[in-house]
Amino acid sequence: MSKPAQMNPPPTAADAIEDEVQEALAICGSDAIAALRITLIANAFLEAEIDRLSAAVSSGFARGKVREAPTSKETKEKTTH
Repeated sequence: MSKPAQMNPPPTAADAIEDEVQEALAICGSDAIAALRITLIANAFLEAEIDRLSAAVSSGFARGKVREAPTSKETKEKTTH
């Protein structure tokens, strides 16, 4: 009997994060401070974009059936308290 072929497990969230970290370091020439800086800048931009898009969504469309999503600032305040 032959051994069954080993299947590679699906990537986990930790694997995805590790890949992103390695990519950021590669972009920044292995400078961890620069990689952190670009990550923080990108995160701030994306949070501002979420807030802008959330404000642009018509609340009349939901007709009161969907509660308003919290802004990224409100979410941060809840997690820090």
